[in-house]
Amino acid sequence: APPPAHATAAGGDPPAAAAHVDPAAGPEHAYNHFVLTGEPSSLELARAGADGDLAALVEVAAYALGHTDRLPDADALDGEVRAHVLAATAAAFLEQRDVQSALDALVAAEEAATPVSSVLGALLLGQQAGLLQEAQGADPDVVNAYVEAVDALRGMTAVEHALGELALGLGTAYHELAASREEGSGLLVEAVRCYHLALRILKAPEGRPQERPERYAFAHSNLALCYLAMPMTGDRDKLRRGVAVQSLREALKYYTREEHPAEWASVTLNLANAMQYLPTTHPVENLVEAVGLYDEVLAVRSADDDPLGYARVLANQGTALSHLGIHDRARERLDEARALFAAGGDSGALVTVDAALRDIDAALQGVGTQSASSVAGA
Repeated sequence: APPPAHATAAGGDPPAAAAHVDPAAGPEHAYNHFVLTGEPSSLELARAGADGDLAALVEVAAYALGHTDRLPDADALDGEVRAHVLAATAAAFLEQRDVQSALDALVAAEEAATPVSSVLGALLLGQQAGLLQEAQGADPDVVNAYVEAVDALRGMTAVEHALGELALGLGTAYHELAASREEGSGLLVEAVRCYHLALRILKAPEGRPQERPERYAFAHSNLALCYLAMPMTGDRDKLRRGVAVQSLREALKYYTREEHPAEWASVTLNLANAMQYLPTTHPVENLVEAVGLYDEVLAVRSADDDPLGYARVLANQGTALSHLGIHDRARERLDEARALFAAGGDSGALVTVDAALRDIDAALQGVGTQSASSVAGA
């Protein structure tokens, strides 16, 4: 069993864990007591007994806890301690928005860590991938860094949460690359695999609350978008559409309108679009649900804040209403959308809306056509 201090700290109660640590028992105990309490008096004791690697760790902790504005010099250090100091240095550079210096520090940290700890090296490589992706978008270098980090951590229960985050990051990298390439289906398949891996790790055991609900919802939402972006060529593709709808519904269990308004609106809109075109034996029920979902999104969005985004919701709802045969209301929505698209100069959307309006005219004349289609966008 772990020592009482370790178990209590792992349970989320550092002050209680500190009660199990005697800072007078030695330099390492003094360091642990300071990390748990963050008190200036504990820092004095930790500094008094520390030298070499331990002194560097004390100063990193002091920096992280706001007791000093200087980090130790990593040049005289090596191995995991050097990596620890360099990782803290990278974080400091990021606070100053110096991305390149932060990246350089992470590379040096990984090089120091990998020979002595493949796990720490993989975690630092994953941080590099995430920082690169955030700074310049996904590219093959980002993907390769993520892949190497994920492969190094597979099967290691102790770092499973970190593996889940890295798998999610790799999924977003594949997903982003797929969106920028004409033939992105293979990349979408890779993204799906990563999202499934992340979800297996993020999913809470039966009967227990979800520990990271926002990340779990994010993974489900992205998984759904991958499936919806894949071309429909057979029955298996129709099944994927159904899985996408299930994932969007799962995401909405955790993305709430009150606490996550932007994410909730985006996922709700994607669900409405998916329901409108979901292959099914009961299309009317799906269309009715889609219309209601569009109403929910329109209630929280504004034509003043995002006229083209608002217009897309109106256009998609108008199309759903026309499929239901509710032509008067459909025309109202489409006319409003058309005016916003015209004002915003979106000629492509105007073409789609005009086609939908012609379909309504033809239907009212008893000569229905089927050219109306969804105006994409969330």
